[in-house]
Amino acid sequence: MAKLIKAFLGVLNGEIYPTQFEAGDECPPELEAGALELGALGTGGVSVEDMTAAQIKEALDGKGIEYKASMSKAELVELLAGAGE
Repeated sequence: MAKLIKAFLGVLNGEIYPTQFEAGDECPPELEAGALELGALGTGGVSVEDMTAAQIKEALDGKGIEYKASMSKAELVELLAGAGE
């Protein structure tokens, strides 16, 4: 897991309330895309190529970029990379 470089508030899978994570904490895999989007992950964070399709879609949603649900992971990576990610 990647380490957070600043405080981050995220909702873990199966939870309904957010958890406060502090700088230096390990970032849970299901929150890495959100933390990356907010700049809370260090350079050792997950790269776009290593993200799951769901994480890429989450990052695209966060940027307000529309995509087709049927797009392949490679197409999603290309779309996210074109958005300056």
